[in-house]
Amino acid sequence: MMRISFRILLMIVMSMMPLCAVAENLSVDSFFREDFAKNPAVTMVSVSGKQSDWTGLTSYRSVSVSDDDDKADAMSRAVRKDGAKAEFKETSFKDGHLHFGFYGLGGEGSHRRYLFFLDLRPKGKSKTTLVYIEGDWSPEEVKAMITKKIR
Repeated sequence: MMRISFRILLMIVMSMMPLCAVAENLSVDSFFREDFAKNPAVTMVSVSGKQSDWTGLTSYRSVSVSDDDDKADAMSRAVRKDGAKAEFKETSFKDGHLHFGFYGLGGEGSHRRYLFFLDLRPKGKSKTTLVYIEGDWSPEEVKAMITKKIR
């Protein structure tokens, strides 16, 4: 009986590991943790490739913050820090603040990593979204998928 309980516990722990390790070594890592998602201003979505129809996708994590400027500003600072090390980036600034960012963080094959950031506060909406994607997708495929999601 004890052996079965240990196996169940091990499965639970292993299933939670991707949430913790998804963006390891990145400044944005803390925004994808369970304790951050407990805040009522935060919405988090987490999908692994095995759970989706997206062939080649290893990991999709998004976190959105509404009505909390401090958290949104912290996300923006972390994205800019990680974006400084990106292999490529597309950005847009409004009044000196990051409004849009799309970053290729490197990696090969199924371990290509991307960050997408959108701050709607300059447009009068109190919502900021951060997306981390890992998988065997080109930058064009990632942009097309994200564009569909935010429309």
